[in-house]
Amino acid sequence: MAEIDMNTMDTFHQMDKSHQGYITEFNDKSEFEQRINTAWRRAEPEAVEELLQAAAVSNDLDHKIYDLAFNLAHNLRERKTSSGKAGIVQGLLQEFSLSSQEGVALMCLAEALLRIPDTATRDLLIRDKINQGNWKEHVGQSSLMFVNAAAWGLMLTGKLMETPKQTSLSSVLTGLLARSGRGIIRKAVDVAMRMMGEQFVTGETIEEAVDHAKVLEDKGFRYSYDMLGEAALTDHDAERYFNDYTQAIHAIGKASNGKGVYDGPGISIKLSALHPRYQRAQIERVHKELYGKVFELARLAKQYNIGLNIDAEESERLEISLELLERLCFEPELANWKGIGFVIQAYQKRCFFVVDYIIDLAKRSQKRLMIRLVKGAYWDSEIKKAQIEGMDDYPVFTRKVHTDLSYIACAKKLLAAPEFIYPQFATHNAQTLATIYHLADPSKYYAGQYEFQCLHGMGEPLYEQVVGPREQNKLGVPCRIYAPVGNHETLLAYLVRRLLENGANTSFVNRIADKTLKVE
Repeated sequence: MAEIDMNTMDTFHQMDKSHQGYITEFNDKSEFEQRINTAWRRAEPEAVEELLQAAAVSNDLDHKIYDLAFNLAHNLRERKTSSGKAGIVQGLLQEFSLSSQEGVALMCLAEALLRIPDTATRDLLIRDKINQGNWKEHVGQSSLMFVNAAAWGLMLTGKLMETPKQTSLSSVLTGLLARSGRGIIRKAVDVAMRMMGEQFVTGETIEEAVDHAKVLEDKGFRYSYDMLGEAALTDHDAERYFNDYTQAIHAIGKASNGKGVYDGPGISIKLSALHPRYQRAQIERVHKELYGKVFELARLAKQYNIGLNIDAEESERLEISLELLERLCFEPELANWKGIGFVIQAYQKRCFFVVDYIIDLAKRSQKRLMIRLVKGAYWDSEIKKAQIEGMDDYPVFTRKVHTDLSYIACAKKLLAAPEFIYPQFATHNAQTLATIYHLADPSKYYAGQYEFQCLHGMGEPLYEQVVGPREQNKLGVPCRIYAPVGNHETLLAYLVRRLLENGANTSFVNRIADKTLKVE
C-alpha cells in the first residue's frame, strides 16, 4: 500500500542547493498525512457514516436546495435542444446509452477507430462492433431526424458488414454491396466519431481554442485550458508536453491581458505527461527531474498572473502530487501569487482528509490555494485495478451516492476556509450546484469567494442559468469552463471518459435529457 511519507524527503536535503526550485526539507509526517493514509482503503460503511454527519444540512436549507435544483433542472429540460453538432451528439448519447449493447459498441468504436492506421483493420473493427448491436430497436425512437437516420444507417451497416453465406443469393448480393460500400461506411463512421470528439474539444491548437472561447467569455464565462494527452512514455514525450504547456501559458497569458488569477483564463497541467516514470517507486527521479519543470511552468504562469492547476490522476499518484505541491507552496519566487491550484477527487475515500491537509499547507505557506473539487473520472479503472491486485477494499467509493455525499462534505470544509482556499466546484449536477450555492450563503457572496466549473461541451446549458447578474434572473456566480485542446489523435482517452460520464444511466446529463423521467 502506497503511503505519504514526507520523511523520504530527507534524502533531498542532500541535493545540490543551487538546484532551481530547491527547498531545504519537509516536516515530519503530520497528523493530517496519517489520516490520509488510514483512509486509503477504509471500509465504505465506516467512511460513509462519518461523511453523513459532515454533509448534513438543516431542514430549512434542504428545502431551499430542493427548490433551486428543481428550477434549474426544469428550466434545463424545457430549453430548446442544443443545435448543430452539439444537439446531434447529445441525441446520439441519449439514444445509445451505455446501458445498451449498442452504446457500448459505439464507445468501443470511438475509442479505437481513429488510431487504427490501415483500412482493412478498420473494416474488421467496424464489422465486429456494428454486428453486436440490435440497431433496428433504435429506429424511430428519437425526435431528432439525424439520430433516426443514424439508427437506420447502423442497422444497414450491420447487414452490409456481415460475412456472406455461400448458399444464399441474397447474402452474395449483400457481400457485393458490402465490398463496394465499405469505403463509404468507413468514412461515415470515421466522420461520426470525429464529430463526437469535436463536441468535447475546444480547439486543435491553443490559439484556436482561445479564439473559440471569446463567444462564452463575452457572456461572463471563464476558461481553464488543458493540453490533451495521456501519460508520457518516453523523455521525448515529456519534453513535447512541456513545450506544449510553455507555449500554452504564453498564449493564455497574453489573452488574459492582466485580468488576474480569478477573472482571467488559466491552465491545467498533468504531471504524468511531464515525466515518463511518474510513480512512487521512482520518487527520487521525479523530484530531481520533474519538479524543475513544474516550477518553471509555475514561475511562467506567475509572470502572466494566471492560474495553474495540477490535475488529479489515478489514486496511487495522489501522495507524490501532494509532495510536489508542498514544494511549490514554499518557493520564495512564487510568494504573493495566488495562482497555485490543485485538483482533488471526491470519489476517493481519502478526499475528506486531503482537504484538511491542503488547508493546513495553505496556512503554513501563507498561500490562498485554488482547489478544484471534482467527483472523479477514473472510477472504472480504479475498481478494476484494485480487483486485479487482490486488494481487500477499494480506494474509491463503489456507489455514486457516496461520492455525492463526499463531495458535499468536502465542499463544506473548503468554504469554511476562505482566507486560505479559493474553491472551484466542478459539477454538472443541478442538485450539487444548488447545494453549493446555498452552503456558500448567496446573501453574503462576494467576488472571489468561489466559482463553479464545468466541462466544455457538457455543462454550458446548465450554467447559462448561473453566470450573469441577478437582475437578469441569474445566480450571479462565475463558472469556469475546463477546455481541452488537441487534435483527434490526442483526444481518444479523454473522449472515452466523457462518453462514460454522459452515457451512464446515473449521469445527470443523461437523465435530464430523458423526458420519460420526472424532474423530481
